[in-house]
Amino acid sequence: MKLSFATTKVGKVLLMAVLLLTAIAGRAGQVSRQWRPATYRGITVGKSKLANMLRTWGQPKWSRNSKRDNDEEQVTWTNYEKVGEFSGPTTVVSDTRTGVITRINFYPDRLTKGQAIAHFGKSYVVTRYAFDSCGDEEDSEPVYESPNGPLISVEYRARGIAISVGNNDMVTKISYVSGPIGALKSRCNP
Repeated sequence: MKLSFATTKVGKVLLMAVLLLTAIAGRAGQVSRQWRPATYRGITVGKSKLANMLRTWGQPKWSRNSKRDNDEEQVTWTNYEKVGEFSGPTTVVSDTRTGVITRINFYPDRLTKGQAIAHFGKSYVVTRYAFDSCGDEEDSEPVYESPNGPLISVEYRARGIAISVGNNDMVTKISYVSGPIGALKSRCNP
């Protein structure tokens, strides 16, 4: 039996369509590992400015600048008590010079990992981090992804949300960020 050119062409197109749909369906269940900037209550981390936040959220409980070092950029910490999705304090970190918000940290009073996942949804990845303590930074220790690291983070990377999990699966911090919270590899042991 000999097939006509048109029949063969239609068959090839159908086969390509089936393969394409199969590839798309296979990716639909995967969680994105690509970070995107978070947006919370109209404030986009890495884009919105402190002045916009003050207009939207109102006056904070307190606000103060970091101590100034020659090599370090100065940041401003702005604290609110009741702006988060859960009870507990909220700290907004911004670049003092530009006013751009670089991070929003929520510190829930009592929230389990399971409750956080139920609230934010299932499209997350769990990443372990370790401290990268070979640097000379005294105020903060950078972290890097490590399969055996002591720090556990439930991450909604496509939404810019990182949830720090401590003892007894209790959430210690929910961070809204504009990019990765740690390096892929250690700077100390490359």
